[in-house]
Amino acid sequence: MKHTSEKQALMIYNPFSGQRKIHKNFPKITTKLRELGYALFIQKVTEREKADLALKNACSNKWDAIFIAGGDGTINNCLQIIAEEENRPQIGIFPFGTSNEFAQYIGVSSNINHALSVIETNYTKPIDIGKFGSQYFVNIASAGWLSDITYKTSPLLKSYIGEWAYVLYFLKTFFMTKQSTPITVNVSTDEVHSDLSLFLIMNGNAVGPFERLIKSSTNDNGYFHLLACKKTNRILLFVILLAKLCHLSNNSTIIRHTKIQSGHFSIPDSIALNLDGEKYQVQDFQFKVLPQHLHVFSSRQN
Repeated sequence: MKHTSEKQALMIYNPFSGQRKIHKNFPKITTKLRELGYALFIQKVTEREKADLALKNACSNKWDAIFIAGGDGTINNCLQIIAEEENRPQIGIFPFGTSNEFAQYIGVSSNINHALSVIETNYTKPIDIGKFGSQYFVNIASAGWLSDITYKTSPLLKSYIGEWAYVLYFLKTFFMTKQSTPITVNVSTDEVHSDLSLFLIMNGNAVGPFERLIKSSTNDNGYFHLLACKKTNRILLFVILLAKLCHLSNNSTIIRHTKIQSGHFSIPDSIALNLDGEKYQVQDFQFKVLPQHLHVFSSRQN
């Protein structure tokens, strides 16, 4: 039973995400949220079944908010439950991960004081999410060569050196592994990208270094960005990437960018799908955007 004087909220907490030092802030977060009038129910993701049940109950009972203290993988796991529900409470993010790409996208800093101030302002905005087959994602979907970096990079290494762990694994994979079996993307009847070694679908253009590959746009609502990379000589690809990252003139057609609302992907069975850094095997490779499917606490300046 919800009292009129307080707001009911669920806190999903991943005690193993990101760098260890950030977790000392968790008691500060819960104290402040209670001061803001939230009656908190805290559930750790280490008890997966209980966490899933808690998320379903928060939605079905129309609680006021769901807070997530963790990284992009934790957010993605929660999303698989929340996105299926008819009632979806407002979502607040406390970035405890290594990259925290989604937090950056909604304008929430990894500085805990800033993250708390975002909740205190009580400003929320609707955001689009993506659906790939039966699975959801808020930030990025990818498959093919190099796409396994997020879930194959050592968690221990990430806890000590942060995002540099991804850089090291990227370089190792780029120069020491073969490109994957070709992938095909049917964006529409007259737009097909074939013989791809890698694709990325991004909500917004601020995903790691890839924001430097995409021109900013103020009219992205209802659309995601698709980066499609053709199979090619890895040295040539490395030069093209450097040129694009440095904004040097380059007319190469190796990397194509387009905005999409839906599409069908032909992906070999041997290739897994990466959704927000998590590994998935899906049966249906149909992609679509779900406009304004979630409401998140966000920075007004974002």
